[in-house]
Amino acid sequence: MDISASAGRLQGAQRRARLLRSAIICILGPTLLYALYLILIAPPQYHTSASFAIRGAQASTSDALSALGIVAPTSNSADAMVVENFIRSDAMVAQLREKYGFNTAYGRFSLDPTAHLSPKASLKSARAFWRHKVEVVSDPNTAGATIHVSAFSPEDSVRLARGVLAESERLVNSLPNRALSELIRAADEQVAVKREQYDDLREGLADYQGRQYSGIDSTAPAQQAIALVGSIESQLAQKRTELATARQTYQPGAPQLAGLEREIAALEGERDLAIQRAAQAPGERAASSDIQAQTLLAEFQLAQQEYQAAVRAAESVRRQQVIDRKYIVSYIPPQTPQGSDWWARLLNIIAVLIGTALIWGICALVYSIVRDHAE
Repeated sequence: MDISASAGRLQGAQRRARLLRSAIICILGPTLLYALYLILIAPPQYHTSASFAIRGAQASTSDALSALGIVAPTSNSADAMVVENFIRSDAMVAQLREKYGFNTAYGRFSLDPTAHLSPKASLKSARAFWRHKVEVVSDPNTAGATIHVSAFSPEDSVRLARGVLAESERLVNSLPNRALSELIRAADEQVAVKREQYDDLREGLADYQGRQYSGIDSTAPAQQAIALVGSIESQLAQKRTELATARQTYQPGAPQLAGLEREIAALEGERDLAIQRAAQAPGERAASSDIQAQTLLAEFQLAQQEYQAAVRAAESVRRQQVIDRKYIVSYIPPQTPQGSDWWARLLNIIAVLIGTALIWGICALVYSIVRDHAE
């Protein structure tokens, strides 16, 4: 019995010794290696944070979703997602390389291969490296985001963070500019055309009034014919105004434009016939002069209205440019970090220690169960 007890105690001592050796190897080994890596090889990093929101003159509207406490997507929220993707993109890396010393910040020699990026590295490699050094957290409630930029010196960290904000703001400002620039150019061209027509008709009317208009009243039939022409001219002016307004809304060739153009053509035909009848009425010379004067006056008034409408449309486009203009508000601007993460990352050593201990404990438990069943 003594021999059996002694053998059992000996086996238990050997098992505990094996467990102790395996614990030292499996727990302390990786923890020690990781600690040596952090202390001797990996350079400390400096982190700069900044928070911004995208704002514009467009006011947000309440809807059923907001009444239920659900944040509805807005154009500013969509722009924030665009900015988030832009910060992680090749375009951002290219701008940081060109303007903000990206290669200088990450091109310094280091024993840690993961902390060094060659200045000659491809854009794809630089983008992959950059995505490990920047973190973007979007906030749909404020239509903005918070960025965290890591570098190996405080100056590099804050410089890159400011560069990210500057390039993001440039992107936000350029989003509506292209479409609005095309609208402004088209509106200015329309104003120039209408102004030229207006000036030509004004000069023609002034010349006619100075040379031909006599002011002699026509007979009753001629006056009736002139009244008919004036009525047709009024309808024609109204249709032309509707056509000018429709051209600001519909694309060329639209059915609405074609219908208005047909109505204008029909009214012009009726006007020509009415003018011919009025010219054949008694007092045709006076009637003809009155008709021609009214025709010139109506065309001048229509050109004046079209010119004023084009000016108002151009002003409306420019006001819309102001309304749609967006900008970035950095309510937490980037500040130079006062310290590195050297002490904070020592907590990672404790995390590695706990993690390896858990893994070793599970493996030791499974091994003991299998061994007991085998025996």
